[in-house]
Amino acid sequence: MRVAVQGCSHGSLSAIYDTVGEYTRRKGETVDLLLLCGDFQALRNKHDFASLAVPPKYHALGTFHEYYSGVRVAPVLTIVIGGNHEASNYMWELYHGGWLAPNIYYLGCAGSVMVNGLRIVGSSGIYKEHDYRKGHFEKVPYTPSTLRSVYHTRKYDVEKLSHLPSGVPTVFMSHDWPIGIAHHGNTRALLQRKKFFRAEVENNTLGSPPLLELMKKIQPDYWFAAHLHVKFAAMYEHSKDWEAKAANEVKEVRKELEKVEVADLVEVDRRESVYDDVDVGGRHANPDEIVISDDDGAASPTKHVSNPDEIAISDDDDAPPSKAAAKTVVNPDEIAISDDDNAPPSKAAAKTVVNPDEIAISDDEGGTANPDGIAVSLSDDELEDELDAALAMSPTPSEPEPSAQGSSTKSTAAGPSSSAKRTGPTTTRFLALDKCGHGKEFIQFLDIPAPHEHSPPRLMYDPHWLAITRALHPYLSLEVYGASLPPRVEQEALVADELVRINGEGVLVPEELVEDDFMADMNAEFDALERRESAAERAAAGLPEEEEEPNGDPKSESDPLPHCAPLDWESADKIEVGRVQQFWPTAPPYPGGDPGQWYTNPQTEAFCGMLGIQNKVNPRPVLR
Repeated sequence: MRVAVQGCSHGSLSAIYDTVGEYTRRKGETVDLLLLCGDFQALRNKHDFASLAVPPKYHALGTFHEYYSGVRVAPVLTIVIGGNHEASNYMWELYHGGWLAPNIYYLGCAGSVMVNGLRIVGSSGIYKEHDYRKGHFEKVPYTPSTLRSVYHTRKYDVEKLSHLPSGVPTVFMSHDWPIGIAHHGNTRALLQRKKFFRAEVENNTLGSPPLLELMKKIQPDYWFAAHLHVKFAAMYEHSKDWEAKAANEVKEVRKELEKVEVADLVEVDRRESVYDDVDVGGRHANPDEIVISDDDGAASPTKHVSNPDEIAISDDDDAPPSKAAAKTVVNPDEIAISDDDNAPPSKAAAKTVVNPDEIAISDDEGGTANPDGIAVSLSDDELEDELDAALAMSPTPSEPEPSAQGSSTKSTAAGPSSSAKRTGPTTTRFLALDKCGHGKEFIQFLDIPAPHEHSPPRLMYDPHWLAITRALHPYLSLEVYGASLPPRVEQEALVADELVRINGEGVLVPEELVEDDFMADMNAEFDALERRESAAERAAAGLPEEEEEPNGDPKSESDPLPHCAPLDWESADKIEVGRVQQFWPTAPPYPGGDPGQWYTNPQTEAFCGMLGIQNKVNPRPVLR
């Protein structure tokens, strides 16, 4: 399959699709699948901003709402995971996965599907140790604290992913990087672009520990990520002596870094100047990233250096100021944002070294817009430039950059064989990409072999994932303290039993969907949403209700679900996602909406109904 991979989206959906379209026009090759690695920002209307972890002055609606409302239609099958800047209320509606808009599928907090027989696995969010073992306790409307914890990766979801088998063609998507992956590519080049990573790379703390464990367990052929706003390729070799090899690599990298002259770190070639990194006081910062500190309860690390490409947002609501904060050096090009509304200034903060060129910004709504804000569209000339950059990107995952020691690794194949399961040591090709924007290396086009050919590609449920979900569903906790999972051996037995059951009995699914009936239902639901919005506005203005026209829509507004098709038992490996879950609008599209509204999503109801499990995520309210 011809696959396009995108880093952070930041609401620039139409610009991404325009780039894909331009690629097709110029190369004459159709893109079959688009993978978006987080910070998608599925904002349906302005009221979703309350669930987006970005200060108000940086709120930009983007273009997703046009795809949600049907004004535009995604031109290619798109699979999405979540990052740390999302409309978390909408993403939570689809915790188990579902269509964010027609042809745009979200994998959920964690998920796995099959596209033409190729397994696509995703882990949403970012890792924070102090929230890792908690349950999914956050509820809409979010508090300032839960707004910044809701997207933190949970052990429960990672545990589910760890039960996926290795040895089959697999692509893994994450927002975070697996910890230590920086040691498996051109580390020196990475630090030339992102100098502020140096301490974390040297200490081997850059990235997510749970993701590394998943990489070692699942051994995917490809791993795509984003978050750090830089393009970086690596080759991770799976072998029994990995730990010893990795430890030696860390030592070698440290030795190599000691040889790097300061001038080498300061000087960046013209090609890399697009990152706008500026070296001040030994720190290289990315000016336009939205950086949010998520350590609500964690102590600040000594000499913490933040990412230069971010809007720095402190959300250490519960953490006392540390003495180490006095040594913090602030990125000169960073947009510093404090949202510690209730925290008194610490003495340490007074000693912070602030860059004179930094733009200091508070959260006051009356502020000016971000001058380095995220572009939501690109001009035709910019699209040409971006496509030229994308086509010229080197290396691709099949041609990794040389390692930090100066050696290079060449792959003799572009991807895994579509035949039998692999045996022996394997290699995972890792690629992280930048965010969408002019001069950024944000998209990569590549061919990935798939076991089956089908055009357009078929999005199917993964029987293994269905078995895992049903087996471990009783342990899905909505409390602060997550439910204790049973021992690993017991988990494996539960999953194995459910897999036998699913493959033998099948699952209960609707008969083949009649597209015309579904579209009629969906259009009727949009009409019903508009009528409810109009009625609410008239009531707020003290106006009488409008009289209902005769021969109006017979669909009851009290039941927003589509009509129920007859059900049938079918083998789990033959079920297309669209047969069970169809896109269904919940919140009204822009300019409608309600700031505190909570919705039951019919797609979650349908998924849970297929597996015969309780909808814990957003069940229908009990009528009394």
